[in-house]
Amino acid sequence: MDHSDAAEGVGSGDAPELCDGCGRMVPARQLVVSRAPDSSAVSMDARLDGQRLLRACCEPHLIELAVGYLRRPFVPEELWSGQITRAVRLLDPLEGEQMYEQVVAITGLDEEQVMRAVAWQEGHGSPFGSAPD
Repeated sequence: MDHSDAAEGVGSGDAPELCDGCGRMVPARQLVVSRAPDSSAVSMDARLDGQRLLRACCEPHLIELAVGYLRRPFVPEELWSGQITRAVRLLDPLEGEQMYEQVVAITGLDEEQVMRAVAWQEGHGSPFGSAPD
């Protein structure tokens, strides 16, 4: 667990940010941050997929947040679904076989993973490419 001035990608100086635990505004340099596994976390930077950045005003709030995410099951199909949704949004004008091939190329998922993600999506989420909940 680090303070935000030591973490990449988190604000710097006194720009206020919200504590994910209590919602209090805290200068970014005073935040404590960590990452937690979260299969619903998909960002524009694919290297961060599956990791939720947690920001808190104090160590107890950060620990409480981390424990909550550690209790949540990590579902690979949920992560793959999010990655496919991101790819579909990038490839919006493509259709059919061309779309499938590009999605596979962008996500790095194999056919079985795509099929499992599609099945998960049908049971849990909105159609690929639509806005998340």
